[in-house]
Amino acid sequence: MTNTGTQRANLAVVTMAIPTPPPTEPTMSHTTVKAIAERLNSLLEIDKYADLALNGLQIESPILEVRKVALAVDAGLSIVEQAADHHCQMLIVHHGVLWGQCAAIVGPWARKLQACMTRGISIYAAHLPLDGHMELGNAAQLAQELGLENIAPEFPYKGATIGVRGQLTTPRSAQEVASQLCKFEGALQPPLVLPFGPPIIKTVGIATGAASTLSPECAASGIDLLITGESKQEAYHLAKEHQCSVICMGHYASETFGVRALERVLQREFRVETCWISEPTGI
Repeated sequence: MTNTGTQRANLAVVTMAIPTPPPTEPTMSHTTVKAIAERLNSLLEIDKYADLALNGLQIESPILEVRKVALAVDAGLSIVEQAADHHCQMLIVHHGVLWGQCAAIVGPWARKLQACMTRGISIYAAHLPLDGHMELGNAAQLAQELGLENIAPEFPYKGATIGVRGQLTTPRSAQEVASQLCKFEGALQPPLVLPFGPPIIKTVGIATGAASTLSPECAASGIDLLITGESKQEAYHLAKEHQCSVICMGHYASETFGVRALERVLQREFRVETCWISEPTGI
Protein backbone atom coordinates (compact mmCIF):
# COMPACT_ATOMS: atom_id res chain seq x y z
CA MET A 1 0.00 0.00 0.00
CA THR A 2 1.35 3.40 -0.83
CA ASN A 3 2.00 5.99 1.79
CA THR A 4 -0.94 7.89 0.41
CA GLY A 5 -3.16 4.85 0.86
CA THR A 6 -1.91 4.34 4.42
CA GLN A 7 -2.66 7.93 5.24
CA ARG A 8 -6.15 7.56 3.82
CA ALA A 9 -6.74 4.38 5.83
CA ASN A 10 -5.72 6.12 9.02
CA LEU A 11 -7.99 9.11 8.48
CA ALA A 12 -10.78 9.28 11.03
CA VAL A 13 -14.17 10.69 10.23
CA VAL A 14 -14.94 13.33 12.84
CA THR A 15 -18.54 14.38 13.31
CA MET A 16 -19.33 17.55 15.15
CA ALA A 17 -22.68 18.28 16.72
CA ILE A 18 -24.04 21.59 15.52
CA PRO A 19 -25.28 23.49 18.58
CA THR A 20 -28.92 24.51 18.60
CA PRO A 21 -29.15 28.29 18.56
CA PRO A 22 -30.82 29.79 21.61
CA PRO A 23 -34.43 30.86 21.16
CA THR A 24 -34.71 34.42 19.98
CA GLU A 25 -37.13 37.03 21.17
CA PRO A 26 -39.87 37.81 18.65
CA THR A 27 -38.83 40.69 16.45
CA MET A 28 -40.76 43.84 17.26
CA SER A 29 -42.58 45.38 14.36
CA HIS A 30 -44.27 48.66 13.55
CA THR A 31 -47.65 49.73 12.29
CA THR A 32 -49.74 52.90 12.01
CA VAL A 33 -52.07 54.84 14.26
CA LYS A 34 -54.86 54.27 11.74
CA ALA A 35 -54.37 50.50 11.63
CA ILE A 36 -54.51 50.15 15.42
CA ALA A 37 -57.50 52.46 15.76
CA GLU A 38 -59.49 50.67 13.06
CA ARG A 39 -58.74 47.26 14.54
CA LEU A 40 -59.78 48.29 18.05
CA ASN A 41 -62.92 50.01 16.75
CA SER A 42 -63.96 46.77 15.10
CA LEU A 43 -62.89 44.48 17.94
CA LEU A 44 -64.65 46.51 20.63
CA GLU A 45 -67.72 47.28 18.47
CA ILE A 46 -67.64 50.87 19.64
CA ASP A 47 -70.70 51.86 17.59
CA LYS A 48 -72.92 49.62 19.75
CA TYR A 49 -72.56 51.91 22.76
CA ALA A 50 -74.38 55.17 23.49
CA ASP A 51 -71.67 56.89 25.49
CA LEU A 52 -70.92 60.36 26.76
CA ALA A 53 -67.29 59.68 25.89
CA LEU A 54 -65.94 59.85 22.36
CA ASN A 55 -64.78 56.29 21.77
CA GLY A 56 -61.98 55.73 19.30
CA LEU A 57 -59.10 57.90 18.16
CA GLN A 58 -59.37 61.18 20.06
CA ILE A 59 -56.09 62.91 19.20
CA GLU A 60 -53.96 62.19 16.15
CA SER A 61 -50.41 63.49 16.38
CA PRO A 62 -48.22 64.29 13.35
CA ILE A 63 -46.31 61.02 13.98
CA LEU A 64 -48.41 58.34 12.28
CA GLU A 65 -46.01 55.37 12.42
CA VAL A 66 -46.23 53.36 15.65
CA ARG A 67 -43.42 51.27 17.09
CA LYS A 68 -44.30 51.50 20.78
CA VAL A 69 -47.67 51.92 22.51
CA ALA A 70 -48.32 53.09 26.06
CA LEU A 71 -51.43 51.92 27.90
CA ALA A 72 -53.02 53.37 31.04
CA VAL A 73 -56.37 53.82 32.75
CA ASP A 74 -56.41 57.62 32.45
CA ALA A 75 -55.07 60.23 30.04
CA GLY A 76 -53.76 62.80 32.50
CA LEU A 77 -50.96 65.16 31.48
CA SER A 78 -48.51 63.25 33.66
CA ILE A 79 -49.37 60.04 31.81
CA VAL A 80 -49.02 61.67 28.37
CA GLU A 81 -45.58 62.93 29.43
CA GLN A 82 -44.56 59.48 30.68
CA ALA A 83 -45.66 57.95 27.37
CA ALA A 84 -43.47 60.44 25.52
CA ASP A 85 -40.55 59.83 27.91
CA HIS A 86 -40.83 56.11 27.09
CA HIS A 87 -40.60 56.94 23.36
CA CYS A 88 -44.17 55.83 22.59
CA GLN A 89 -46.14 57.12 19.62
CA MET A 90 -49.59 56.15 20.88
CA LEU A 91 -51.44 56.08 24.20
CA ILE A 92 -54.46 53.80 24.70
CA VAL A 93 -56.67 54.49 27.73
CA HIS A 94 -60.05 53.78 29.29
CA HIS A 95 -60.71 57.38 30.34
CA GLY A 96 -59.87 59.67 27.44
CA VAL A 97 -59.92 63.45 27.06
CA LEU A 98 -63.15 64.05 25.11
CA TRP A 99 -66.46 63.78 26.97
CA GLY A 100 -69.53 65.20 25.29
CA GLN A 101 -68.94 68.70 23.97
CA CYS A 102 -65.28 69.61 23.60
CA ALA A 103 -64.18 72.06 26.29
CA ALA A 104 -62.25 75.21 25.49
CA ILE A 105 -58.62 74.34 24.81
CA VAL A 106 -57.05 76.35 27.62
CA GLY A 107 -55.03 75.64 30.76
CA PRO A 108 -54.10 71.99 31.46
CA TRP A 109 -56.15 70.83 28.45
CA ALA A 110 -54.08 73.07 26.18
CA ARG A 111 -50.82 71.81 27.71
CA LYS A 112 -51.94 68.21 27.25
CA LEU A 113 -52.80 68.81 23.60
CA GLN A 114 -49.51 70.63 23.07
CA ALA A 115 -47.62 67.67 24.59
CA CYS A 116 -49.39 65.28 22.21
CA MET A 117 -48.66 67.41 19.16
CA THR A 118 -45.05 68.33 19.94
CA ARG A 119 -43.98 64.97 21.37
CA GLY A 120 -45.88 62.78 18.91
CA ILE A 121 -48.50 61.02 21.07
CA SER A 122 -51.84 59.96 19.56
CA ILE A 123 -54.59 59.10 22.07
CA TYR A 124 -57.15 56.30 21.64
CA ALA A 125 -59.87 55.81 24.27
CA ALA A 126 -62.49 53.11 24.85
CA HIS A 127 -64.93 53.79 27.68
CA LEU A 128 -68.20 51.83 27.81
CA PRO A 129 -67.05 49.44 25.05
CA LEU A 130 -64.20 48.43 27.34
CA ASP A 131 -66.58 47.99 30.27
CA GLY A 132 -69.07 45.72 28.53
CA HIS A 133 -67.04 43.65 26.04
CA MET A 134 -67.60 39.99 26.88
CA GLU A 135 -64.00 38.94 26.27
CA LEU A 136 -61.79 42.00 26.74
CA GLY A 137 -63.96 44.16 28.99
CA ASN A 138 -63.09 45.21 32.52
CA ALA A 139 -65.98 43.25 34.02
CA ALA A 140 -65.37 40.08 32.01
CA GLN A 141 -61.64 40.13 32.71
CA LEU A 142 -62.20 40.65 36.46
CA ALA A 143 -64.74 37.81 36.46
CA GLN A 144 -62.11 35.54 34.95
CA GLU A 145 -59.53 36.68 37.51
CA LEU A 146 -61.95 35.74 40.28
CA GLY A 147 -62.61 32.36 38.68
CA LEU A 148 -66.34 32.90 38.21
CA GLU A 149 -68.34 30.33 36.26
CA ASN A 150 -71.26 30.77 33.86
CA ILE A 151 -70.21 34.32 33.03
CA ALA A 152 -72.95 36.17 31.14
CA PRO A 153 -73.70 39.77 30.11
CA GLU A 154 -75.57 41.90 32.66
CA PHE A 155 -76.67 45.48 33.34
CA PRO A 156 -78.34 46.76 30.15
CA TYR A 157 -77.62 50.37 29.18
CA LYS A 158 -79.10 52.02 26.10
CA GLY A 159 -79.10 48.93 23.93
CA ALA A 160 -75.89 47.30 25.20
CA THR A 161 -74.68 45.72 28.44
CA ILE A 162 -71.93 47.23 30.57
CA GLY A 163 -71.15 44.40 33.00
CA VAL A 164 -71.36 40.69 33.69
CA ARG A 165 -72.70 38.19 36.18
CA GLY A 166 -71.29 34.84 37.23
CA GLN A 167 -71.20 32.23 39.96
CA LEU A 168 -68.52 31.57 42.53
CA THR A 169 -67.14 28.05 42.29
CA THR A 170 -67.04 27.99 46.08
CA PRO A 171 -69.63 30.17 47.85
CA ARG A 172 -68.07 32.52 50.43
CA SER A 173 -68.72 35.68 52.39
CA ALA A 174 -68.51 39.19 50.98
CA GLN A 175 -65.51 39.86 53.22
CA GLU A 176 -63.70 36.87 51.75
CA VAL A 177 -64.35 38.16 48.22
CA ALA A 178 -63.09 41.58 49.30
CA SER A 179 -59.86 39.97 50.49
CA GLN A 180 -59.36 38.52 47.01
CA LEU A 181 -59.76 41.98 45.47
CA CYS A 182 -57.01 43.47 47.64
CA LYS A 183 -54.30 41.93 45.45
CA PHE A 184 -55.12 43.94 42.32
CA GLU A 185 -53.23 47.05 41.27
CA GLY A 186 -54.49 50.17 42.99
CA ALA A 187 -57.16 48.40 45.05
CA LEU A 188 -58.48 50.11 48.17
CA GLN A 189 -56.91 48.58 51.28
CA PRO A 190 -59.32 47.29 52.37
CA PRO A 191 -62.13 47.62 49.84
CA LEU A 192 -65.38 49.19 51.07
CA VAL A 193 -67.91 46.47 51.88
CA LEU A 194 -71.65 47.02 52.34
CA PRO A 195 -72.61 43.56 53.71
CA PHE A 196 -76.39 43.67 53.31
CA GLY A 197 -76.90 40.58 51.16
CA PRO A 198 -76.91 36.88 52.04
CA PRO A 199 -74.12 35.86 54.45
CA ILE A 200 -72.83 33.39 51.86
CA ILE A 201 -72.40 34.73 48.33
CA LYS A 202 -73.15 32.53 45.35
CA THR A 203 -73.93 34.89 42.47
CA VAL A 204 -71.81 37.97 41.67
CA GLY A 205 -72.49 40.94 39.42
CA ILE A 206 -69.62 43.13 38.19
CA ALA A 207 -70.02 46.64 36.83
CA THR A 208 -66.73 48.51 37.05
CA GLY A 209 -66.09 52.20 37.63
CA ALA A 210 -68.88 54.09 39.43
CA ALA A 211 -71.83 51.68 39.48
CA SER A 212 -72.50 51.37 43.22
CA THR A 213 -76.19 52.24 42.83
CA LEU A 214 -77.02 49.13 40.79
CA SER A 215 -78.09 47.07 43.81
CA PRO A 216 -81.82 47.29 42.86
CA GLU A 217 -81.01 45.74 39.47
CA CYS A 218 -78.93 43.08 41.22
CA ALA A 219 -81.74 42.21 43.62
CA ALA A 220 -84.20 41.93 40.73
CA SER A 221 -81.83 39.56 38.90
CA GLY A 222 -81.03 37.33 41.88
CA ILE A 223 -77.47 38.62 42.29
CA ASP A 224 -76.12 38.39 45.87
CA LEU A 225 -73.11 40.70 45.52
CA LEU A 226 -72.22 43.66 43.32
CA ILE A 227 -68.53 44.42 42.69
CA THR A 228 -67.78 47.90 41.42
CA GLY A 229 -65.19 50.66 41.71
CA GLU A 230 -66.13 53.76 43.70
CA SER A 231 -69.15 54.40 45.89
CA LYS A 232 -71.80 57.11 46.13
CA GLN A 233 -73.61 58.18 49.27
CA GLU A 234 -76.96 56.76 48.15
CA ALA A 235 -75.41 53.32 47.59
CA TYR A 236 -75.60 52.50 51.30
CA HIS A 237 -79.36 52.65 51.73
CA LEU A 238 -80.06 51.23 48.27
CA ALA A 239 -78.01 48.15 49.13
CA LYS A 240 -79.53 47.84 52.59
CA GLU A 241 -83.12 48.20 51.40
CA HIS A 242 -82.64 45.72 48.53
CA GLN A 243 -80.64 43.26 50.65
CA CYS A 244 -77.70 43.17 48.28
CA SER A 245 -74.05 43.28 49.28
CA VAL A 246 -71.75 45.74 47.50
CA ILE A 247 -67.94 45.84 47.32
CA CYS A 248 -66.19 48.99 46.08
CA MET A 249 -62.61 48.05 45.22
CA GLY A 250 -61.63 51.47 43.83
CA HIS A 251 -62.49 53.05 40.51
CA TYR A 252 -58.95 52.86 39.15
CA ALA A 253 -58.42 49.31 40.39
CA SER A 254 -61.62 48.04 38.78
CA GLU A 255 -60.67 49.38 35.35
CA THR A 256 -57.10 48.25 34.69
CA PHE A 257 -58.21 44.89 33.33
CA GLY A 258 -59.62 45.88 29.95
CA VAL A 259 -56.67 48.04 28.94
CA ARG A 260 -54.24 45.29 29.96
CA ALA A 261 -56.24 42.90 27.76
CA LEU A 262 -55.86 45.32 24.83
CA GLU A 263 -52.12 45.35 25.50
CA ARG A 264 -52.02 41.61 24.87
CA VAL A 265 -53.99 42.07 21.64
CA LEU A 266 -51.46 44.63 20.39
CA GLN A 267 -48.53 42.39 21.24
CA ARG A 268 -50.11 39.41 19.51
CA GLU A 269 -51.59 41.03 16.41
CA PHE A 270 -49.28 43.97 15.73
CA ARG A 271 -46.08 42.79 17.47
CA VAL A 272 -45.38 46.30 18.70
CA GLU A 273 -43.58 47.08 21.91
CA THR A 274 -45.87 48.13 24.75
CA CYS A 275 -45.50 50.06 27.99
CA TRP A 276 -47.92 49.95 30.93
CA ILE A 277 -48.13 53.25 32.83
CA SER A 278 -49.35 52.70 36.37
CA GLU A 279 -50.73 55.72 38.24
CA PRO A 280 -53.30 54.54 40.83
CA THR A 281 -55.55 57.33 42.06
CA GLY A 282 -56.68 55.86 45.37
CA ILE A 283 -60.29 56.56 44.35
